[in-house]
Amino acid sequence: MTTTSRPSRRRVLGWGAAGLLGAGALAACSDSPPAPPSGAPAAAPPTTSTTPRPAYVGDQRGVALCAALSGLAASLYAGAVLAANEGRVGQVPAVVTSFLSGAGAQHTEHAAAWNALLTAAGRPAVTGTPLTVETERRATLGRATAPTDLLSFAVDVEASVGATVLARAGEFTDAGAAALAATVAPVAAMHGATVAFLLGRPTGIAPSPAGAALGPDALIA
Repeated sequence: MTTTSRPSRRRVLGWGAAGLLGAGALAACSDSPPAPPSGAPAAAPPTTSTTPRPAYVGDQRGVALCAALSGLAASLYAGAVLAANEGRVGQVPAVVTSFLSGAGAQHTEHAAAWNALLTAAGRPAVTGTPLTVETERRATLGRATAPTDLLSFAVDVEASVGATVLARAGEFTDAGAAALAATVAPVAAMHGATVAFLLGRPTGIAPSPAGAALGPDALIA
């Protein structure tokens, strides 16, 4: 597959830093109250709010969602490989564990690239997998009893990653975030096609509802 048109990660991160930095700077400035005039009486202590200020705004929230979902995909695949190696899902062909390991490594790289956009903008990187769907997806993996279960699970994982990235790409105003989405989405599609082939299914088969795109409200941050 020819990939010469794909932007390098260094260029992608460079594009994203300026746009996302602007949003981060505005958020930081909005937190600073104006200084009182000279000689003015001290202001009363501010009222404490019980509502936390969001960590990510605008494009940053979409980037954080993609980072969390890529991280979750990598973690789920690591769990699938562990289950296979421990014999908890029957005799798993080497090609299946190789796919899970390789795809998981790429999702780890994607999570790091999304997080690099955030940190370059002065915002915190996503740590862990703070998503509302995490518990349900780990439970689904835990119910796997055969190699085909792992592959069917992977179909939904890749479909969800791809659909989420494409949905957010249509909303990004930051060039770097859009470029990274254009790099990640085809990889998820390639993974999905590989899994379909291993299962002997048509490449365009529809995933289950678990393969749907996640919205920003799925991010717990």
